[in-house]
Amino acid sequence: MKTKRLLTYASSFLLLSALSTTALLPASAASASTQVSIQLSFNSEGLTTVSQEAVMKNGVSYLPVYMITNNAGLQLTWDKSGQRAQFTGFDKSFAIRVGSSSGMLDGKPVDLGGSPFKKNNELYLPVKFVAKALGGGTVSWDPNKKLLQAGQLHSFKGQSATFEGTVYSVSYNTGDLYASSGGKKVKLANLGSGLDIVHFKFDKTPKGLIVVRVSNYYGEPHLFSDECTLLLKNGSVIRQSNLSLNNTAGKSALWTDGKLLLNDGKSLRMIEDGTGNVLETIDLPGLMGSSDNQELSYAVEALDSDIALIRSTQSGILTLVDRRTGSQTELYKTFYGDDAQKIEGTTDTMFPGDRLTFTGRSGNKLNFTYSYNNETIKYNYTLADPK
Repeated sequence: MKTKRLLTYASSFLLLSALSTTALLPASAASASTQVSIQLSFNSEGLTTVSQEAVMKNGVSYLPVYMITNNAGLQLTWDKSGQRAQFTGFDKSFAIRVGSSSGMLDGKPVDLGGSPFKKNNELYLPVKFVAKALGGGTVSWDPNKKLLQAGQLHSFKGQSATFEGTVYSVSYNTGDLYASSGGKKVKLANLGSGLDIVHFKFDKTPKGLIVVRVSNYYGEPHLFSDECTLLLKNGSVIRQSNLSLNNTAGKSALWTDGKLLLNDGKSLRMIEDGTGNVLETIDLPGLMGSSDNQELSYAVEALDSDIALIRSTQSGILTLVDRRTGSQTELYKTFYGDDAQKIEGTTDTMFPGDRLTFTGRSGNKLNFTYSYNNETIKYNYTLADPK
């Protein structure tokens, strides 16, 4: 799980209603010139304190929403009028309207304890409501430090996408992936920790299976990705694979001759559409002659009855494998010739790979592109006629 920084911003916020702030804050603290700090603590994470001018209206303390959106993993969207704001996260939603003390929290009406307002194009929300919405504890006042505290706030960072009426959502905190449809929520898988930027891709097979591909991009500057592929039948997972890649790799092949492909870097399974039965399994390290190296794994970017395009996830080099003879050709050596600059790029430790992308096959001709520094070159490889 990615560590989320805890932001603490100072703001002169006095909480009168429901917090009995009159008892908490001396009269002098209500002055607009008094500087009061506000401290937001998110679930056992680090603490950062920043001070700013106090904001108070009608005895109610307010905070700017930029204090919570990133830390709480919330997405803010406005309606066309620019008056209604919707906050959405994993299993969390609330909505307010500028100037109204009523709102919605997780689908139910709620009293905000104050009326949200805009100031310098920034939206301000009542502190007490924010603490409640984010599952926090009591908001307290420390008169010695002039500090207003809201602790144990939760983060609701996640990602979701909809396919054929079903909402697929993943929690960045737990890694759990769910499918929700018709009021029913089912856990499909756990994607592990370290979720950073998650993308969904969906396919429906000719015989009715749903393919859910979830990619997590991580590292600095997002050099790596984890690909989880799930096969669903009648809403349940029947097959799953996980593959870790450097982002210089190309797209993983999903089909070969009407059969689905699932790759975990070591074993490539050919799956029968409709039933999900495993028809064949290819030992990738064995095929590539690296069975004695447990650290190596492979991505498969094309598979036909006669050839395979396989890339080491470590070196990033794309290799053409003749499935009939077992011979292997590292394609960049064929294409680049004596071009030292292109060859040197294949040893880049930060961005390993040959910068080749497979674009398709026409008969016995394989087509590729090389792309780097705004340069794009097309290459093709002609397969030998079978003897």
